[in-house]
Amino acid sequence: MRRQAGVALVVVMMIVAFVVVIAVAMSGRLQLQLQRQLNLQQQQQAYWYGIAAEQASIRLLKSTVAGKETVNLSQDWAQLGATFPVDNGTITGKLIDLQSCFNLNNLLRPADQQQVGAGQTPSQKAFQRLLELKATDLSMPAEYLTARISDWLDADSVLQIAGGAEQDDYAGLQMPFYTANSLMGSVSELRVMLDLTPADYELVRPWVCVIPKVSSSKLNLNTITAENAALLSAYIPELDESAASDLIGSRPEEGFATLDEVWASPQLASISVSDEVKAMMAINSNYFLLETTVTYMDTVFNLASVLVIDEQQNVKVIARRFGGQW
Repeated sequence: MRRQAGVALVVVMMIVAFVVVIAVAMSGRLQLQLQRQLNLQQQQQAYWYGIAAEQASIRLLKSTVAGKETVNLSQDWAQLGATFPVDNGTITGKLIDLQSCFNLNNLLRPADQQQVGAGQTPSQKAFQRLLELKATDLSMPAEYLTARISDWLDADSVLQIAGGAEQDDYAGLQMPFYTANSLMGSVSELRVMLDLTPADYELVRPWVCVIPKVSSSKLNLNTITAENAALLSAYIPELDESAASDLIGSRPEEGFATLDEVWASPQLASISVSDEVKAMMAINSNYFLLETTVTYMDTVFNLASVLVIDEQQNVKVIARRFGGQW
């Protein structure tokens, strides 16, 4: 009888042990599911805070830029990034004029200049000079990188000049891939240019940007700063970087009212600026980049949005990127 009681006790203890193991496993899974749900909830809330910042920026551009004759750094949109408190977090946003940097899509040749040996376009010449001024440690000649980006953008598979790179060059790599043969959607595409090193990318990145689906953007002379005066020198070789910086420094607080005012400035009065270059300059902008960082509880959410002011003066979102830089 005692022996049977002992066996029964062992069975009961084993059952209890199994129940405890099952309960612990269920509890662990429940905690994991609850944490996953909490993370999803935080991510979703942070996302909507980011969209709210996007809508606030649309209203800001609508009220301060849309319909104005000039776009300049004295306007409210250009103030340094602001941080706003929200329940359990903060929203930080900064608007950047995408016409105060070099748009890589401008390196696409116009349809009437696609033939081999057509020579560089004004935008390609400017980009090559910019590289020669500010990226002197490139691992390849500035002309080669200019040609490779142009080949990446055009629709054909024909090299424009020696030093370029087309479909066959990328197909022969250890990890082959196709060229885009279309306009860039992000500056990050620059990373896959043939033979471009990470160090090269870091040299070029501060001076360039990408406006999706746009290959003929202009440089806004009211929003470039003395720190990126080399952009102006790249377009106007006779204007050295120091003189370009002086020109920007002497700019009225509310920017140049007309382009004629720019050409009549002391720094440019004695320089003959070609009509082609003048056509690539402006005193207003239509494309902006909003960089938003949302901190909500344990979640950090980054959103980059490209905003455009269309011909009807409506502000629209034309591209978004979640996480990282544009």
